[in-house]
Amino acid sequence: MMVFWSVVALLLLGALLMLLPALWKPRWPGAALQAADVNLAIYRDQIGEAARDLEEGLLPPGQMAQAREDIQRRVLEETGPALSGNAVLAPARRTAWALALLLPLGSVSTYLYLGDPQAIGDAAASVQAKAPAQGGKHSVTAEQIEGMVANLAQRLKSQPDDVEGWMMLGRSYTALGRYPDAVIAFRRAIALVPEDPTLLADFADVLGMAQGKRLAGEPAQLVQKALDIDPKHVKALALAGSVAFEAHDYASARAYWERLIAVVPPDSEIARSVRGSVAQAVQLEGGGAGAAPAMAANPSTAASPTPAGTSAAVAGAGKIVGEVRIAPALAAQIAPGDTLFVFARAVQGPRMPLAIFRQPVGAWPRAFALDDSMAMAPELRLSGFGQVTVSARISHSGDATPHAGDLVGQTGPITPGSTGVAIVIDRVQP
Repeated sequence: MMVFWSVVALLLLGALLMLLPALWKPRWPGAALQAADVNLAIYRDQIGEAARDLEEGLLPPGQMAQAREDIQRRVLEETGPALSGNAVLAPARRTAWALALLLPLGSVSTYLYLGDPQAIGDAAASVQAKAPAQGGKHSVTAEQIEGMVANLAQRLKSQPDDVEGWMMLGRSYTALGRYPDAVIAFRRAIALVPEDPTLLADFADVLGMAQGKRLAGEPAQLVQKALDIDPKHVKALALAGSVAFEAHDYASARAYWERLIAVVPPDSEIARSVRGSVAQAVQLEGGGAGAAPAMAANPSTAASPTPAGTSAAVAGAGKIVGEVRIAPALAAQIAPGDTLFVFARAVQGPRMPLAIFRQPVGAWPRAFALDDSMAMAPELRLSGFGQVTVSARISHSGDATPHAGDLVGQTGPITPGSTGVAIVIDRVQP
C-alpha cells in the first residue's frame, strides 16, 4: 500500500511541476509580437501596391492619401497593444494555488470513491503468500496447505451435506498424515452415502492407516461390504488382498489380486505392480523365505479413488498414470517406515498440488495414478491445466512438506491424460 501511494504522489508532483511554473511567472507576449511583425509586413506591401497603382494611373492622387491613412490606422489598431510596454500578462498565481490544491485532492478523492483500495492490500497479501518459501524456490508451505484445509473444514460446517467436500477433506487430511481427522471426515461422508463402494474402500484405507497400517477389524469389514456391492471394484480387491496378506492367508491374498489383474488392462502399471504382489504371495504360500510389507499391494497403487456422485469418466478426464523408480545410488538411504508422496503441480499457475497421494515405501517400481478426484481444492483439478509436472518424494518424517534429506525426483512438463509416465528419484533434498 505504501508503495502505491508513493507512486501516486510522484505522478501528481510531476504533473504540478509541468503546470504551475507557467502560471506562477509573468507571461511575455512573444506570440503577439510575432503576429504584429507579420501584419506590418502585409501593410507595407499594401502601401507599396497603392503607390504602384498611383504611378500607373490606376489610382487618383486624392485616393492615395486616403488609402495611406486607412492602412496606418489599421496598423495602429492591431499592433499597438502588442507593442505596448504594458502588454506583459500578470502571473495567474491564484489559479496556480487552486490547481496545486484541487488536482491532488480531486485525484485522490475520485480514486477513493470509484476505486478499491482494499484490493491493493489483498494483492500484496497474495504476492506475499506466493513468495518463495525456501531458498528462493517456489514451494508451498505447510501453513498454506493447512490454511486451505482449514478453510474447507470451515465451509463444511455450513454445508454438512456436501459428500464430495467431506471426501476432499478426508483426502487432504490423509495427505497431511492427519489420519484421525481423515477418519472423522470419511465417517461424515459414509453417513451421507453408506452404499458407495468407492467411498467404503477409501474409508477402509484411511482407517487402516490410522490404526497403524493394519486392516484387521473395521477396515476389513468395510472392504467386504464394498465387494458385496461391487465384486469387481479395483480398490476393494486390492485392499481385500492386503487384508488376507496381513492375516498370513497368502492363498486368499493371491486370489483377490488375481481377480484384480483380471479387471484392469493387462499392460497397465497397476497390473504390473499387482503381479509383483502375487509373486510375493505365491512365494510365501509355498513356504518361501522373505517377509513382505503388511500392505504389499497398497490401494493407492492399485486404483485412484473416485468421489461418490462422480462418474469414472469425469474423474479420469485428466488422469496421469505411471510408475516411480529409485536410482540405485539412493536405494540404501530408504528406511522402513518411509513414505512415498506423488503429486502434480501446474507448470503455470498456483503452486498448490493439483493431485496428491501417499503410500508406504515398498517394492520398486511403484505404480501410481493421479486424477481429479485427488484434488485438494475444488477449483484446482488436473483437468483444468494444460501442462503439469509430477514429482515423487520419499519422506523420512512422513510429513507432507519437504525436509532436508528427503529423496526426490520430478518429470518435465507433461499433459494431463498422459500414461506411461516414469519418475526417477535421483536427488536428495538440500
